[in-house]
Amino acid sequence: MSYLDQLKLITAWDSAPELTEDELTKLLAGAAIADGDGHAPSDGGWTETYDVNSAASAAWLIKAARASATTEVEGTDPAIVTSKVFDNCRAMARIYAAKRTATVSLN
Repeated sequence: MSYLDQLKLITAWDSAPELTEDELTKLLAGAAIADGDGHAPSDGGWTETYDVNSAASAAWLIKAARASATTEVEGTDPAIVTSKVFDNCRAMARIYAAKRTATVSLN
């Protein structure tokens, strides 16, 4: 499973509030980390390696921000109150933030 597919799965990317594939790709790029051989993302020999949990935390925060912009989702029965969606998105962001990979650079 690719990093992008994994991120899609753990962020419910296509469920409201939705994220785009482009947004997820950018979040992954921002979560690039050193590979197993110690090569940094800026090195020529770097093997694509990402902290998916960090990207997921950021994705859930984006979803929370989108949920905060409205108070109720129209046309749903029962009505979806976005304050609960916001709370759930923030909870998911906290879960994935707690799982982030720590990296230390010794230069």
